[in-house]
Amino acid sequence: MIRGEHLTKHYGKQCILENAGFSILPGEIIGLTGASGSGKSTLARLLCGLEKPEAGRILLDDTVLVSETQTYDRKRGLAIQPVWQQPAASLDPVQRVGSGLRELIRCHKLAPKGQEAQRIHAILQDVGLDEEILGHFPHQVSGGEAQRIALARALLLKPRLLILDEATSMLDVTTQANILALVKSLMTQDSAVLLISHDAELVQYICSRQYVLEDHQLWEVQP
Repeated sequence: MIRGEHLTKHYGKQCILENAGFSILPGEIIGLTGASGSGKSTLARLLCGLEKPEAGRILLDDTVLVSETQTYDRKRGLAIQPVWQQPAASLDPVQRVGSGLRELIRCHKLAPKGQEAQRIHAILQDVGLDEEILGHFPHQVSGGEAQRIALARALLLKPRLLILDEATSMLDVTTQANILALVKSLMTQDSAVLLISHDAELVQYICSRQYVLEDHQLWEVQP
């Protein structure tokens, strides 16, 4: 479904990735671990089109999504959605939660006109949030609620790949387990998850395969 080939990325003189490759198949939960600063988030940003590789390419369904010579295909790239470590930072601080969800639905035409409320109701049920949260501003929600809101925003786009970049590391153990169980339950046979985490035990427990980012390379290991 998604694969990276010969990916190379530098920040100035610092090498982050060099000739790195990976593959993610439908139905998989793939773990990505590595030391702080090893480049895990950089890989996520390449997948989302927030960074461009200096060499190599990323393919979605055997069609190039981005390469050193090809600009990121934003339309097809909507199939890849991230949830970052600090989800509240991705929410507009002066916009109520409900307004943000409606704006997303209208911008990407995710529901017929007049059916936005039904779509929002359904996604809130999926992520276990009460509708009263629609009237709240981001600073009025807890860390766990912000996580679920960010997850709802990503899932509205029905992504083929959901990236969780240390997305549960700021949460308590119970909330973290609930979020990951929720993500697993919402997966389809045509979708996959990339779980980026420092928690090796968590990755071994939930993931079907695992990559370690070390010395600018991605090494596949059995969880």
